[in-house]
Amino acid sequence: MRIIDIYQMEQEYVIGDVKNLHTLKGKLEKDAVLLKEIEEDFNQNPSQFKNEYINAKTNHLKNRYMYYWAFLKWYFDQALFTEHSSFPDFQKEQMKKQGWMFPHAFINTKITTSGGVNVTTEELYMRNFNRLFDELFGFNVGEKNSRIDRYYKQAIFNYKNKCYFSCAVSLFPIIESYHQYMNNFNNNEFYKIKNHLESITEKVEAVKQIYVTRITYYINLVKQFNDLAENHYFNKSLDRQNEPEIINRNRIMHGLFSREISQKDCLQLFCVISNMVVIKNMIDANERMNEIEKELAKLQESIAKPKD
Repeated sequence: MRIIDIYQMEQEYVIGDVKNLHTLKGKLEKDAVLLKEIEEDFNQNPSQFKNEYINAKTNHLKNRYMYYWAFLKWYFDQALFTEHSSFPDFQKEQMKKQGWMFPHAFINTKITTSGGVNVTTEELYMRNFNRLFDELFGFNVGEKNSRIDRYYKQAIFNYKNKCYFSCAVSLFPIIESYHQYMNNFNNNEFYKIKNHLESITEKVEAVKQIYVTRITYYINLVKQFNDLAENHYFNKSLDRQNEPEIINRNRIMHGLFSREISQKDCLQLFCVISNMVVIKNMIDANERMNEIEKELAKLQESIAKPKD
């Protein structure tokens, strides 16, 4: 009998179970080929291959569930220390008030200097975001080489060539489009991002908790984005005299801006997109776990049905 066995998680002494994730992903890809072979035999001769197919299918689904569980655990592990009351980060709180979200890689990172550097906290972070730009923002948005991903790469090209206005003009529609993608929105109605902020909050709050202690970092992350979107990025702004410090989409698109679009503006928008990708990954993993649970229940129900 061809067997797909349950993956045995190895103990890891580093945060995130990265080794287990990579190993399990490889096993799932290999087992999917074997399962397809068994399923083809089962479809041709159900009575002969039923037990083999059910065992293989059940274990493959359990392994897939374990993979997404470990995937979510990796995200939760990254956020553990941010919620420890012993580690307040006043720098980041200051930055948040100025419209900054932080790339996922900076969850537990602080910027420090050896002293004698006459720059603001914001300037220090900007230097590091720019220095580590490819590492922080060189991801795919949506499917690789999809339309939105190609536009994102064009925005990166504009940023690196210091065409900051063109970069910002490219990034705002990507944020709106990706938010639709996060919501699985495919209606013909006009999508107004401020009308759909709470649905993402609900999805993140519904993500299965990996630990007994509820990890609120990601819930707060969504709330932070919602606040920025509603009160700054997508806020209605008609004042021609007082340009807001935080970049505003309506002012750019309707020609009301009265200052240069800066490197800072673009970096803030790249930070927003980087967090949207993280949130979408978590929502997807949670939804797939729910789907697998239903598929396993359906499979078990079919086994329990009495024979005619």
